[in-house]
Amino acid sequence: MQIDISGSRICITEQIDGYIKKKLSTLNKYFRRILSIRVTIKAEKDAYLSEISVIADGVTVHGSGIDSDLYNSIEAAIHKVNRQAKKHKEKIKSHRSRDTLAGKRTSYPSSPASSGAEHKTIYTSKEIAKPMTADEAVMQLEMEGSRFFIFLNSNTNQINVAYKKENGAFVVIEPQI
Repeated sequence: MQIDISGSRICITEQIDGYIKKKLSTLNKYFRRILSIRVTIKAEKDAYLSEISVIADGVTVHGSGIDSDLYNSIEAAIHKVNRQAKKHKEKIKSHRSRDTLAGKRTSYPSSPASSGAEHKTIYTSKEIAKPMTADEAVMQLEMEGSRFFIFLNSNTNQINVAYKKENGAFVVIEPQI
């Protein structure tokens, strides 16, 4: 996790830096992987403006706070970021619980080939394809950390597969029948 703290018309001391990092550590309970956090503190005429941007798990969260006290402005910005992160996590949890209510994934070993050679056991998995857009499927794929995700494209009403390439790009396969 990369934390970039900068100040405009204010010197960021080690005490301020430590305070911000300590308060930002609470974000780890909302995200599996935080890519970067950018904190900007601006000294205005009679107030401090604190702005925080967090990029994590395919989502960007912003928060800002303004107060005459530096620490109160930082606290307000962190509170807003925490509230948004909590809301995002609850949204993901509700989507997952809805998936498990719709049906669970089941795997069955397929029948081995009749030839005498040794074979690996291949498993067949039955999945319930949930209707969603391609963007929602990519978000779900990233949240689950799976290699691929099968879904019913709500725009085309066809089964699609989303997966992540080695270079980090996401691909949605739309089969033509």
